[in-house]
Amino acid sequence: MKILICCLAAILSFGLSYADTQDYIKCSVIHKTPNVIYFDAGSSDGVVPGEEFEVYYDERVVARGKIEWSDRNISRSTELSSAVFADIYYYDDLTAKIRLYVAISNKGGSLVIPYFSELGLGPSTIDTPDEKMVARLIHRGLFTRDQNGFVVSDLASVYEVRGLTYTFYIDPDAVFHSGKPVEAADVAYSLEQLAKSTKLTPGSSFVLAVRGAREFRYGTTGEIAGVFLIDKKTISITLNKPFPAFIDYLAGPGGYIIPKPGIIPTGGNVIGAGPYKIKWRDLNSIALEPFDRELSEVYLDSLIFLRFNNAEEAALSMELGRLDLIPILGEPLPKFISSSSHTSLTGKTFCPVLLGFNGDRDYQKDSNFSRALSFLIDRESIVRVILGGSAALPDTPLPGFDETSVNYDYALIPDSVDFYMNRISKMPEKIIFYVDSRYSILSKVSRYISGQLSSRGIKVTERKVDFSYLDENRVKSELDMYLGYYNPVCENPDCMLYPLYNFGLSGHTNYLYYRDNAFQSFLDNLRSETDPERRNMLSYGLAQSLAYEPPAIILYEPYLMVISKTDISGIKATGEGYIDLRGAFIEKDR
Repeated sequence: MKILICCLAAILSFGLSYADTQDYIKCSVIHKTPNVIYFDAGSSDGVVPGEEFEVYYDERVVARGKIEWSDRNISRSTELSSAVFADIYYYDDLTAKIRLYVAISNKGGSLVIPYFSELGLGPSTIDTPDEKMVARLIHRGLFTRDQNGFVVSDLASVYEVRGLTYTFYIDPDAVFHSGKPVEAADVAYSLEQLAKSTKLTPGSSFVLAVRGAREFRYGTTGEIAGVFLIDKKTISITLNKPFPAFIDYLAGPGGYIIPKPGIIPTGGNVIGAGPYKIKWRDLNSIALEPFDRELSEVYLDSLIFLRFNNAEEAALSMELGRLDLIPILGEPLPKFISSSSHTSLTGKTFCPVLLGFNGDRDYQKDSNFSRALSFLIDRESIVRVILGGSAALPDTPLPGFDETSVNYDYALIPDSVDFYMNRISKMPEKIIFYVDSRYSILSKVSRYISGQLSSRGIKVTERKVDFSYLDENRVKSELDMYLGYYNPVCENPDCMLYPLYNFGLSGHTNYLYYRDNAFQSFLDNLRSETDPERRNMLSYGLAQSLAYEPPAIILYEPYLMVISKTDISGIKATGEGYIDLRGAFIEKDR
């Protein structure tokens, strides 16, 4: 087992490549415009962006490239070189072959996959990797991330930016699972639901940057002033200040669009515009089926998600043939898994596990308590002994920064637990320690931390609670310290730092109540700074400040390990800690 774990950690691969199916679609070149060509084959034929093509004239290859865009019956190439385009421009009767990622014979079949905590699938509640995994199949937003993690347009077929105003032109063919067209009113409604939600998440909190959203949230206005419907398919959104990370957030789960209730009933299930829709759902399971079977990116007949208490239970079920794959985030390889009958991939994520401290407590005012614990807690032992090597030690005390970014040396001197504890005028005799119950592995980590504090004479009361249901007022008065995952939408410095440390989001995206006014001012400047060089300088300055007076300790960065049957391809492990199943298919001939 030790050998297998080491091999998994060494792979650090973030995807299973598509099979070399050798399935081709034959078609014709129907239009040529400078350096770009169009084909009479589209998504209904299985053509999707990224697929390779060859163009033929008189039975010889005259051009090669990749598909950049496809609609139902038409597709377009990426830009060809000027020399190649000049050679083929005057040729008539050009034919082409487009190689498909997924062989037509491999379409169909079902996958059964576990999840480990309650699923909130509305855009305002999506936070955990389990929720992101399922919601990614159900929903679409104005933007999305492709298989390589780059932001690309989705429901927003075109957009433009003028000052603080973003104007989005919605895909005229986009529809929800209910059959209702996706319109500008739905985008406005989705933003309103984010703003009114009881609890904000790292993915939804960006809505407060929209002009008038904060006033709408607290009931002083009846609409969001910065949202304007130009026509049924066009909407403009005006921000309070410059916000370079705005599009990054729109490409995350908080940017998913849901239908505004109206004449067409939406029923009890979550309605989206994604490639799969909910077939049925109960307390411990959910089944998805294709929304439109003619769409090229839909390869499976169904996906069924079953709830388990932990990875060990899921592994036993997989060995018995009841599951097809298991995503495991920051946990040791389950003992029931047989390496001979499965394949695996693993990769480092950017959703760190952190130990946070309530900054309103007197003993934490100058961060002496958190600095003391940063030396008391042996993070290497957590990773090696408790997690079995299924996580990486952070390069720095902060998420999103590598060890070459900032000089932290002065912050680690003196490296003594006693030095910092002796600076606390009144050491707490007992601590209320909240642990996020959505991640079963955290109970083992919390026991170790509680033991270390007990050895210093501090009594610890652990409370295992689902962080998605925490009451803001109760948390502020009761919580002293907490252990949980932080799930940013991407590695953009704003996404990594702002929701985690912003005082105004305390009780929602963090429980730190970190009141340093100078720090909060620099954090606001980071959000609005448009110059990349100045933004980097602000990021590193904030990093220095946090390293010296840490309101939270980054314990480790978990690996995402995916164990699957050998005939499953097209899955993608993401840095956000979940698996992207949009391209999943079963290789029938393997």
